[in-house]
Amino acid sequence: MRLVCLFVSLTLASLATPVFAADLPEITRRGHMVAATSGNLPPVSFLNDKNELVGYDIEVGKFIARHIGVKLDLVRLDWKGILPGLQTGRFDAVFSNVNVTPERKEIFDYSIPYSRSAVVVVARASVSDIHGPPDLKGRTVGAISGGMDGEIPARAIEKEHGAFKGFKGYAGYAEMFADMEIGRIDAAVAPDTAAANFIKDKPGVARIVGAPYVVRFVGVPMQKGSTQLKAKVDEAIRMMRKDGLLDRWARQYFGIDNFSAQLIDQVP
Repeated sequence: MRLVCLFVSLTLASLATPVFAADLPEITRRGHMVAATSGNLPPVSFLNDKNELVGYDIEVGKFIARHIGVKLDLVRLDWKGILPGLQTGRFDAVFSNVNVTPERKEIFDYSIPYSRSAVVVVARASVSDIHGPPDLKGRTVGAISGGMDGEIPARAIEKEHGAFKGFKGYAGYAEMFADMEIGRIDAAVAPDTAAANFIKDKPGVARIVGAPYVVRFVGVPMQKGSTQLKAKVDEAIRMMRKDGLLDRWARQYFGIDNFSAQLIDQVP
């Protein structure tokens, strides 16, 4: 498979020159698709040992750009700036594990799901009495700041089951799981895909406990009114499902089999 040329901006300085989102005809005329990603959310978006952006979402983004017939220009920045940047027109799309929610659908056009996010509790292995969300009361808990599969469900758990001893918000999984490894947090609220990747890389440090707290679908958010772009992105996602690519990448990055069977063919 021929690889599309990937341009990666690694600093916020790349945002000094605004790039305004447009629908498919403008993207095709321009010759490249501008997309945002965190680069700090393994295994969906992260830097490898060669300082290259890789991950499940990156594979999806590259395929979509290739299907459109343009280059993919990825801008890397902290999660908290990604959706505001899309809303103000700096990007055409986002490939960074963005959950589909009713509130976000009011602001963005979404593709059909290419992934899903099962929010779980990840407990430090040495903390034996955490078995699920109710046991986070009185604990020090970490999650991605503002994340629909991080801080937001963590706060819902706290409201439902009782106050945490403390909460630490993070920009990415690397920092969060590093803090867990050295004991700064007792548990984390995170997607099972990220948790499984960490446990695979650091066996014996943590464990997933209990059933998922909530399961959400993940799609590609685009500017409102990107009708033709959405149609093309949906077409590409259906091709990736049919050709087994989503299953291949899910096994590679998540260690999960039959992943595409867990997806749906409409925007939830």
